Amino acid sequence: MDPDPEHAREFFHQKPRKMVNKAMTLTKAIETFVHDGDYLALGGFGANRTPIAACHEILRQGRKNMGFAGHTASHDFEILCAGEVFDRVDAGYIVGLEARGLSLREEIHADRQG
Repeated sequence: MDPDPEHAREFFHQKPRKMVNKAMTLTKAIETFVHDGDYLALGGFGANRTPIAACHEILRQGRKNMGFAGHTASHDFEILCAGEVFDRVDAGYIVGLEARGLSLREEIHADRQG
């Protein structure tokens, strides 16, 4: 959205106030609101409360060239990374889940050693 505060004030002044049902399927939500090149910031902490179904849908719809922001990313990062969805990352920490057997990195490491 345009960062200009005057434009934001005008946008919210013109925005309809009518109560309408905005419920939609996840497929429709990703189709409507997530586009190639967008900067994607996901909630959650590590493996807790991350929108994994949304990550799968973003991947299924073939989104590309996105930015990814994650505070402490894990499954969300790995799913989107494997699908080559993003081309830039801003993350404080990427949680390695290979110790729990949840990441392909463990299998890759084992293949390289044996």
